Amino acid sequence: MKQLALVGKPNSGKSSLFNLLTGLNQKIGNYSGVTVERKTGKILDFEIIDLPGIKSLKSVTLDEKISKDEIIKYVDTQSPILFVANGMHLEDNLVLFSEIADLQVPMMVVINFKDDLEKNKILIDIDKLSDQLACPIMLMNSRNGEGLDQIVDCIRKNGFKIPNAICRSLYDNLENGEVINDYYSKITKPVPVGDNFVQDDFYKRQRVISSIVGSVAPNIDNGQSFLKRSKKWDHILLHPIFGIVFFLAVMMIVFQSVFFLSSFPMDWIDEGFGVANRWARNNISNEWWSDLIVDGVLPGMGGVLIFIPQISILFFILSILEHSGYLSRISYISNRFLSNFNLSGQSVIPLMSSWACAIPAIMGSRVINNPKERLAIIFATPLMTCSARLPVYTILISIMVPDPSRSFFNIQGVLLLGLYLIGVISTLLIAKFVNKRTKGESSNIWSLELPVYRIPNWRNVFTTVYIKTKSFVVEAGKVIFFVSIVLWFIASYSPKSDEFLEQAYQSSLQENKNGSISKDAFDLEYSYAGYLGKIIEPVIEPLGYDWKIGIALITSFAAREVFVGSISTIYSVGSEDDSLIKVRLQNEMNPVTGEPRFNTSTCISLLFFYVFALQCMSTMAIVRKETGSWKYPILQFIVMFIMAYVAAFIGFRLPI
Repeated sequence: MKQLALVGKPNSGKSSLFNLLTGLNQKIGNYSGVTVERKTGKILDFEIIDLPGIKSLKSVTLDEKISKDEIIKYVDTQSPILFVANGMHLEDNLVLFSEIADLQVPMMVVINFKDDLEKNKILIDIDKLSDQLACPIMLMNSRNGEGLDQIVDCIRKNGFKIPNAICRSLYDNLENGEVINDYYSKITKPVPVGDNFVQDDFYKRQRVISSIVGSVAPNIDNGQSFLKRSKKWDHILLHPIFGIVFFLAVMMIVFQSVFFLSSFPMDWIDEGFGVANRWARNNISNEWWSDLIVDGVLPGMGGVLIFIPQISILFFILSILEHSGYLSRISYISNRFLSNFNLSGQSVIPLMSSWACAIPAIMGSRVINNPKERLAIIFATPLMTCSARLPVYTILISIMVPDPSRSFFNIQGVLLLGLYLIGVISTLLIAKFVNKRTKGESSNIWSLELPVYRIPNWRNVFTTVYIKTKSFVVEAGKVIFFVSIVLWFIASYSPKSDEFLEQAYQSSLQENKNGSISKDAFDLEYSYAGYLGKIIEPVIEPLGYDWKIGIALITSFAAREVFVGSISTIYSVGSEDDSLIKVRLQNEMNPVTGEPRFNTSTCISLLFFYVFALQCMSTMAIVRKETGSWKYPILQFIVMFIMAYVAAFIGFRLPI
């Protein structure tokens, strides 16, 4: 299949055109060896690649280098390029076009935002411009798809043409009767330090392009009034005081939306799997298959699908903020504070969304251009307090403080706030450390282009939500599903025979006249997971834990909130009501010391452990997907486990 590259500057509407051309027939992956997203699709007999936005072939960021390298390949293969230009910034966009045109690659130009041009009464002589550039040129409105049929028809006819080498003659020299292409040499090789090629090249191109645009669009300056309206809004939204207030309000809406709105569909999904569980248990006669489906397959599927609402809502809001132009302003406002931790304003959205869930937050880190910064955010984000930690926090805090005051402000809320603050501080410090220790190039200057404010392209918004949600379910879901089956197996099977287990259980009941231990809890103790708990008991005993808590730690590796359900089963609590769990845990005694097993020291130790530990297989799976390697999630798990162990060890010995 022939390849077709979609190229353009940021905010040119390139991704909107890609979505219109490919529909939902897209695939998202990473470029080989790097974490930059690669989007491909099909149009007719072409495989179309949506290259990352690029400002110039001389740029040095990772995204732009990938686009540049791909464009250079097309010089040899003569594969075509579909160049998308923002009609409201035509001169600036055609400067980039001239750089690619000088490489003599077959091209077609799409001038986007036809509606804005008409609104500002800007007329472009398309035929004259096409003659001067020597390649097909079409106008388009990516919001409603106007002009799409003409573009598809040109692709079908393979109407791409090699454009005029607009500025290359400025670099070509004659030597022994042959043309030496000095421009190509300078583009494909690193520019020596002190060479003024980049600046000189830009000025030369700008003069040539300015002359061309002036001849085909004499009233192009009408668009300045359109830009001035955006600048008026920026006087408010980027104001040192009002801008921050508005920014905080937006962040509150983002956080509350992801956390609150997702709770309803997540409950529906949870209830749906509950119905499926009951149906499977009542209708599957084979006991082995019933246990596999009820305790393995369905929980594994639920562990994937239950995150869909959070991911969908997050990317829906991010797409609205991005396409409206405000996402760039959020990054600008938060840049100064985050710079203290070697981060930029691009990190604020992933960090804030981590309070709901680290998974969509890590996926949201794709908005970060700097590869070192993005890796630092991916690595540190799981330390932010996600909603999965809340069931653990609330139960342990309620055990430590069983009788809070009736007032709105109480010690329980203060403790919960403290845990959140610990998460934020540790996240920023680890991100700064990882950023400094990561090898590779990193730009110290973060450049940001502020686009004009627009009404979001809703087709593009919903396509983005669908494609990225699908990517998570398919890619991360396979890993999560497999691990869930493994966890079910080690918790359901024992190296001992059924006869031995039954006899041992009956003997246990006779020794314990109260008969407080259930058969499920007894079988769990003698399962592979139970033996594993016994093996790790010497390791976790310095933290104040016994083997039963160890099992809960192991099972909660799949997801932190599993800790509550595991403790409930281990301590023979038939109900899932939190109050019953709290009462049972409060009454549980340490047989060695005769003191409560879940005393204040043990609770603090567990809280500290869950603040730092990476107890979430879903997060590890998505880190593996985003980085393209298991090296990072494994290192992440080890580092955070050490942090959790040390913190829990200290917490257990605090003089309280």
